[in-house]
Amino acid sequence: MKVIKNNIYAWLIMAIIILIPVLLWFISRPVLPRFTDLDMTLTNIGQLLGLIGVAMFALSLILSSRLHVLENYFNGLNKVYERHNQMGQIAFIILLLHPLFLLPEYSGHSWYQAALFLSPTANWPVTFGLLALGLMIILLVLTLYLRPKYNLWKITHKFLGLAFFLALIHVYLIPSDTSRYLPLRIYMLTLFVLALLGFSYRTLLGYFLIKKYQYAISKISALSSNIVEISMFPLKKKINFIPGQFIFIKFLDKNLSKEIHPFSISSGSNDKNLSVTIKALGDYTTKVANLTLQSGVEIEGPFGTFSYQKAVNKNQIWIAGGIGITPFLSMARSLQANENYQVDLYYCIRNDNENICKNLPQSILSLVRLINFYSDKEGYINAEIIQEKSGTFNDKDIFICAPPLMIKVLKAQFIAKGVNKKNLHSEEFNF
Repeated sequence: MKVIKNNIYAWLIMAIIILIPVLLWFISRPVLPRFTDLDMTLTNIGQLLGLIGVAMFALSLILSSRLHVLENYFNGLNKVYERHNQMGQIAFIILLLHPLFLLPEYSGHSWYQAALFLSPTANWPVTFGLLALGLMIILLVLTLYLRPKYNLWKITHKFLGLAFFLALIHVYLIPSDTSRYLPLRIYMLTLFVLALLGFSYRTLLGYFLIKKYQYAISKISALSSNIVEISMFPLKKKINFIPGQFIFIKFLDKNLSKEIHPFSISSGSNDKNLSVTIKALGDYTTKVANLTLQSGVEIEGPFGTFSYQKAVNKNQIWIAGGIGITPFLSMARSLQANENYQVDLYYCIRNDNENICKNLPQSILSLVRLINFYSDKEGYINAEIIQEKSGTFNDKDIFICAPPLMIKVLKAQFIAKGVNKKNLHSEEFNF
């Protein structure tokens, strides 16, 4: 219930932040009547769209800062990044409409004048706005349609800060209600500063401001043909985490690029060493098996709210799809007999060759009922099958870590069977 309340508060706060400049705009005294004819009406709607779009752009940058406090309100960092992406895309559409609504007033209904209005000129306030919009178009096309590799995506994403800075200059130099009305100008400036601070904290000053844990690789174990477990020991302070959380890792090894990637922790919270289990899914993860023992590791985190410890009921169902088993390994290794949890763990993979849980010790299997589900033999798992094996869903919390489509389908099936949404927990990486 707390999660739902926090989520509502988060949406309410964002709505207020977006709507305050609209309210201030209506309170301000315009130089000319606002809605006297069609051209003036469209112009004023365009101004409102500009304010709303820039406010949403600012919020998008704040959400990308990866601050822990945001997790508490959005139920995990993956949800924060979902809102960041949604906010950015909506802001882009609104800002794209902003100059189009201004066209009738400033073009005199002439195609030639319209082309001039939408072209960089000696009018620098307008040019800064066009440059900001053009840069946003390029970055969003790259992100949404061209889908560059992760390291290239991260580099291009940093240019969002430049686009926002150009938009800031445009807003403050262009003659408008923002430049004339002090309360609106102060509010927008405050929002700009917060957005730029959030962006700078993560991208420009992260090396100095963000806490990192220093580890070194102690063991690399091949669990299957394409899955390895990396064990690491702390060089200084040990990271504390809740089982089910994930971390951002940079491997400081000559055999691997210095990219930062998120991985779920697979070791128990009381284990001496820290472990992550990685499946070869791309260029970067394929090379992880070539890491050198004793090489350094930089860790940021932990992040996430996906944990059996945060659930109401101790009677639980865990569903893992493929490499989605990793947070459940951490949970299973952290369980204690005196905690009285009753857990059914469904491990959904294609066949026995993909099974990395064959050698789990009896100490874990005595606390968790492991149910291997092979899709090659049994098809896709569903709520009906789980109900047959685990019984009623009443007074149970259900955790799912799997591909997005699998999560979506299973959630819909559980809800159709009367499971309360607050008892459904899922983890997927969308950033």
